[in-house]
Amino acid sequence: MEDSGQALTHELMDLSAAVDLIAQAAAVRLGVHQTDLICLHLLVRHGPLSAGEVAATLGVTAAAISPMAGRLEAGGFAYREMDPNDRRRVLLHASPAGAQQAYELFAGLYADVGEAFSRYSDRDVAMLIELLRTYRQLVTEHTVAMRRE
Repeated sequence: MEDSGQALTHELMDLSAAVDLIAQAAAVRLGVHQTDLICLHLLVRHGPLSAGEVAATLGVTAAAISPMAGRLEAGGFAYREMDPNDRRRVLLHASPAGAQQAYELFAGLYADVGEAFSRYSDRDVAMLIELLRTYRQLVTEHTVAMRRE
């Protein structure tokens, strides 16, 4: 019998696998690589990012970001612009059309999650969000550690 930590970890890993599968399907639908879709998500969620910031988050080299940015630009999902605070730095932005396409792809999921969790109190939802943030942070830390080994 698994302890509560193992049971929770297994459920969260199953969730991660399901999210990975929907991301694969979404990337195919948009005609981009899955990593490109993750980059687009980062831009929509966090705003403009430099190649170095995207690379650090994705665990790839900054050089790998240029072709990714090119693919996102070619598809109309993103655009590059000089950083107004540092003209040596280029920022990658989600285009309004790219953000809209990504949102529309997941609109049904947003609605279903909203409906499924509407029976929970705001406090319960806040606790769940905190649990997921903690899980994401732990997974990120372990990913970094695995890449170093």
